Amino acid sequence: MLSLLKIDFKRVLKDKLFMVLAILAFVFAVISPLLYKVLFSLLEAEEFAGMMVDGKMMFFSSFSAGNNLGLIAPILVMIALCKDFSFGTIRNKIISGKTRAQIFISLFITCFVITWGIILAHAFVTLGVSLLFFDYQSTPFTVADFNYFISSLALQMLIWFFICAIMALLIVLMKNAGLAVVTYAAVMFIFTIFGSITQAALMMPDFIDQATMNALEFLNGSNPFINSIGLGTSYQVKDVLYMLIPCTIGSILCIALGIIGFNKKDLK
Repeated sequence: MLSLLKIDFKRVLKDKLFMVLAILAFVFAVISPLLYKVLFSLLEAEEFAGMMVDGKMMFFSSFSAGNNLGLIAPILVMIALCKDFSFGTIRNKIISGKTRAQIFISLFITCFVITWGIILAHAFVTLGVSLLFFDYQSTPFTVADFNYFISSLALQMLIWFFICAIMALLIVLMKNAGLAVVTYAAVMFIFTIFGSITQAALMMPDFIDQATMNALEFLNGSNPFINSIGLGTSYQVKDVLYMLIPCTIGSILCIALGIIGFNKKDLK
């Protein structure tokens, strides 16, 4: 298993797509805060900047699966990992005595570590650049804020764990990288549209009964592609459970289906 991980990590890290991804991560991290700074300067409204934008918002927005790097990173990582199938090297792993379950787990771990690592690095660089122009938040940073920061990071990691489980499942089930990427984009689009609908519905509480409202809150709070993690000040138990339970169950299902599907797949 360790040898598989070494091979997978080495192959992805040496891939030119990883270099492209690293460059894009850095560029987006620098450009986003700069754009806000320039915008407020042009509007001559810098005194209102802290009320609308701060380092905290910029940092946690960097984890969004529907914006900038969050859109691009999964696609480039999937293309890089799919090369195992398109180049036929996956058969060499099987011939060498590795089980398909081991190969899938190694692929998933590589997918998660690379994707989460680049997203996390991008977020911290974004925070560093943001703090050159904006405060982290409008109020003094306290122990409670630090605890909220760590909790939010943990929840963001869980979300990306689930997203990477989806990515790994699609990589082994689809015939090629193009189909895997298109299917992932379709999944993300469905989650995003559904999230927009639930958010819109939640803005009309006078027209919805309480049971439906509770269901909508759950669906909105558990949507990995539409979330407000890190943008508040504290979490209620239900907020954590809304994300924890679906993402955990979804990750387990995707990994199990990935192993089962890969075992049945005919490698030509």
